[in-house]
Amino acid sequence: MNYMVKHVRANLIFLALCAVMIAIALGVDPVAAQSTEPKTVADFFRLVPERYIGYDLAFREGLLGGERRGTVIDIPNGFISWDASDNPEEFEFAIFKKNNGKYLAAFSVGYDSQFPQASRFVLLSYERGRWRDVTRASLPVAYNRRLTYKLPRQGRTIEVWDENGHQPYLLTWANDRFRIKRSSVR
Repeated sequence: MNYMVKHVRANLIFLALCAVMIAIALGVDPVAAQSTEPKTVADFFRLVPERYIGYDLAFREGLLGGERRGTVIDIPNGFISWDASDNPEEFEFAIFKKNNGKYLAAFSVGYDSQFPQASRFVLLSYERGRWRDVTRASLPVAYNRRLTYKLPRQGRTIEVWDENGHQPYLLTWANDRFRIKRSSVR
């Protein structure tokens, strides 16, 4: 009888170890998925690597903590912006929900002819703990550094403006991709 209990116990331990090894091989980590999966625009803003947006985590935490004037944090609408009061620095950060419940994060710094190198627009995907630049794959037209991509605080449409105040087109998020729409504003 004692032998049988030991044998069953050994089999259970072996099966449990096999299940853990299979889960690891498939990349399943339920603890990490539950604790690190971003849910809000603030979560995404904290997690995005500095190389994509140019701001370190300490600066971003300061913005989220209300330490900088000119910050708008709109969690329900998935939008964050900052307009520095003492210099021309500004940006917008927003998330767009995908059909599968995941999100696409967007970061935009508008075009300024005095600081053209500062212009930036990037679309980022976050899956399985990894960030990927999906700007080219997600846009129906090529990114143009000389345009300003105004992210929406409400809705799902990015307004695209040129330096003369003309709006050549809009980018509307629908069915996991952006669609181009010619603007009526010229």
